[in-house]
Amino acid sequence: MKIANIVSTNKIDVSDEFNVVKTLDEIIIGKPTLIIGYEYVNKNYPEFDISEFCLGPDLYWTFKRTERRDKFEEDLNRFTKKVYKELTSNIVYVFVDPIQHKGRTLIKIIRKIYSLKNIISFVNGEMIYIYGDSFIFGVDLKLLRYMELNTEKIKNKIKSISSVFLDSNKILIEYKKTVDNLDNQVRYIPFLFSIKNEQNNTSSLIHIP
Repeated sequence: MKIANIVSTNKIDVSDEFNVVKTLDEIIIGKPTLIIGYEYVNKNYPEFDISEFCLGPDLYWTFKRTERRDKFEEDLNRFTKKVYKELTSNIVYVFVDPIQHKGRTLIKIIRKIYSLKNIISFVNGEMIYIYGDSFIFGVDLKLLRYMELNTEKIKNKIKSISSVFLDSNKILIEYKKTVDNLDNQVRYIPFLFSIKNEQNNTSSLIHIP
């Protein structure tokens, strides 16, 4: 799945989720777009304001690296951060707290988790993040262990209902740059994984060390 367009005649170092093309004719309509290069922008938008980053709704521009390196790097970083933050803005995060939540609330949360389709889970230290249907549920194994619950059994249960279970430091390394754009909130990794592998058969993609 492509999440945004970048129009550039030069090679750009961004993740595969960006649709990098050479002309405006190749962009995916409806996706945020960044045009790189003063001459190209001036040719297609002669009335543009050179001091403004935004050309229109979800349309932005910046100089080429060879024109203004500092401005290019600043605006490219600004654009990618904006795209990822807007992409995750509709994701609802729920921290599963068996101490603070009432029994009725916990039952609702568990039922909701079981109702999710194509669950992707990610283990990071003592936390497990469960993603599906625009929800991310955070489960703190340390907290559950404090309550004398069988965390290994809970972890295995989550694994059994997950289409994909990410339990590897390699995943953190792979998504490090993207997570940096999301203020290092690693809970979004299963969501990012779902975007990157949208066209794959996720039921066969199990990452276990």
